[in-house]
Amino acid sequence: MNSKPFKKQKTQEDFYKLALGENIRNIRRRTKMTQDAFSEKIGIEPSSLSNIENGKSFPSTLTIIQIQKHFNIRAEEIFDIEFSNNIKTIEQDISSRLKTLDNTKKRALWMLVKSFEI
Repeated sequence: MNSKPFKKQKTQEDFYKLALGENIRNIRRRTKMTQDAFSEKIGIEPSSLSNIENGKSFPSTLTIIQIQKHFNIRAEEIFDIEFSNNIKTIEQDISSRLKTLDNTKKRALWMLVKSFEI
């Protein structure tokens, strides 16, 4: 008998939770705030913010309004699912292509990426 726990299939709702959470996490990181400070500013518990950022729950309408109000964020930034999805796709593509490169090409790519550091 297989002892692995049942793994729930990801639904479209799960996808949206993850994408919204990632967008909110990116907004928080741009403000250079901790989860504690950000959650206090928008009036929710840090654990609630963590659940939102990790795609475990949707943000409430009030939470979205508070983010917009306190950080001068447009709704499009929060709800831009395509941007989040495209970045994930790009990261996955880069990762899979990187695995196929020989060490010389990996080193050259690493040097190129390092040149982008500010």
